[in-house]
Amino acid sequence: MSETLVRPLTLNEAAAYARVHRKTMLKALQRGECVGYQRGVNCPWRIYQEDLDRYIKGEKPAKVRRSA
Repeated sequence: MSETLVRPLTLNEAAAYARVHRKTMLKALQRGECVGYQRGVNCPWRIYQEDLDRYIKGEKPAKVRRSA
């Protein structure tokens, strides 16, 4: 039985997937409109596709992810 590993998207990948500008995606993350995480201060953002799909649909985040 094989399991598919789910890799979080980078900020640029998430912006391209959502078809928005990089800064728009960053503001959505900072405002809590989309769920993402950073491993530390000034580290790159990581966004899971299921959370990004929820953001694109206009749904509120189901939960807040903590750093992984």
